[in-house]
Amino acid sequence: MVGPLAIFVASLGVAVLALAFSLKVRRTRQLEAAKASFPPGPKVAVMPILDAWVKYREWGEQYGDLVYFPESNTLITNKAEVAIDLLEKRARIYSDRAMTPVMKLCGGENLLSVECYSEKWRKDRRVFQQTFRQAAVHQFYPSQYNKVHEFLRNLVSAPDNSLDHIQRLSQGLVYKSLYGLEIGPEDDIARKAVSCVEAFARALLSGGFPTYEMFPWLVYLPSWFPGCNFKRIASRCGRVIEEIDTVPFDIAMTNLKNGVCSSPIAELASSRPEDVKEIKAMGTMSFIAASDTTMSSISSFLLAMCMHPEVQAKAQEEIDRVIGRDRLPTFEDRRSLPYVEGVYREVMRLDPPIPLGFPHLSTEDDFYRGYHIPKGCSVVANIWAMNRDPNVYPDPDAFKPERYMNSPNGPFESIDNIYAYGFGRRVCAGRYMADNTVWLAVASVLASFNLGKAKDENGNEIPITGEMTDLFFRHPRPYKSSITPRSHLAEDLVLATVEA
Repeated sequence: MVGPLAIFVASLGVAVLALAFSLKVRRTRQLEAAKASFPPGPKVAVMPILDAWVKYREWGEQYGDLVYFPESNTLITNKAEVAIDLLEKRARIYSDRAMTPVMKLCGGENLLSVECYSEKWRKDRRVFQQTFRQAAVHQFYPSQYNKVHEFLRNLVSAPDNSLDHIQRLSQGLVYKSLYGLEIGPEDDIARKAVSCVEAFARALLSGGFPTYEMFPWLVYLPSWFPGCNFKRIASRCGRVIEEIDTVPFDIAMTNLKNGVCSSPIAELASSRPEDVKEIKAMGTMSFIAASDTTMSSISSFLLAMCMHPEVQAKAQEEIDRVIGRDRLPTFEDRRSLPYVEGVYREVMRLDPPIPLGFPHLSTEDDFYRGYHIPKGCSVVANIWAMNRDPNVYPDPDAFKPERYMNSPNGPFESIDNIYAYGFGRRVCAGRYMADNTVWLAVASVLASFNLGKAKDENGNEIPITGEMTDLFFRHPRPYKSSITPRSHLAEDLVLATVEA
């Protein structure tokens, strides 16, 4: 019979061996790093801001799969396999974020996507995933149908204001599904959020606040001091984040208390009062994300259909053949519409809303492909370039839903293969809801409308350039289009979606 002392000695021996092994691994990495050089890259004083993803791809073609900038300790990769190797397979090292003083002033410490990898982040993530995990997102179906159908009705009544309608859909869905509230883009808090997203995007983009980046000590000076305008912008953004965090939550809790209506966020907070801070942050992050990313994807889809009428016609033929013309698509139809799925996947490939994703930060020295990646390195996955890799996507700049039909797994491959949702432990926590929302909008618009180029007073088509914004978030610039119901029956189906 083994005594307690023997067990203790054995356990101590195992612990010592484990520690020795850990020290050996760390020492090996240190030696490898000492022998290795940094990855190659250009010497630049200021990182590009406009269309940075294009310049990063050019540098990748010149320097290889790893492009390093020693001045800013930044690593760029344009290859998906590298992003997967580092950000997923070595997620223990590459799951942190760089939290600059500007981002803190903007309220970044309370936003799941950008807050530092810590116990606080893990708790925030757990709360978020319990609500938005794949098995739970069916609870949002009623709100998604409600807001997508409202979007269709708005397209019938005012087709020239499609971008406004998309914004109403993306913002309104979060407030409807989480808080049980009807809030549109004309609401004060929604307007403030839109202005806040732009400032926050600048804080995330290297070179967004060049004066501060060159002279970081400016953060200690008052906002009125020359060169400190970034403090006023960031502080205003932080106040808006705090308002988004509090106002709708308080209304939802009051509605639940008074029996006006219930909502997922109020019920969750009532059952778990110890997690109220994390629950409020979940709602804030959902709204901030939807304000631009969901809007961007749906906007890019409308633009693609205007520019590719042959794709639109083929998708509509599939819908008519599978569903018919006497009802609108539902989530149950999705697996029966492979070409429509291909249209959705192609939109997400060609036009990721955040082309460079959110940068990851390494927490220790690493050694990869013979190169040293130092601790504290900001690792940027150029999703835009990965999705245009000609070795993976033949004719990469063409809009071809057929490419998914011909793939070994067909169009219904894992959502993890949609790189627009990110990588590793920092993958978008709300991706299942976003995926469902964008798909339902795609299928519903195709079933209901014909999209094309607008015509001038002489009946000539007005060209569409397809220009996109060029900062951190990417979406179509305003353009003129024609959006008309496919038939009187289609218009009647859309108008009949008004709830009694």
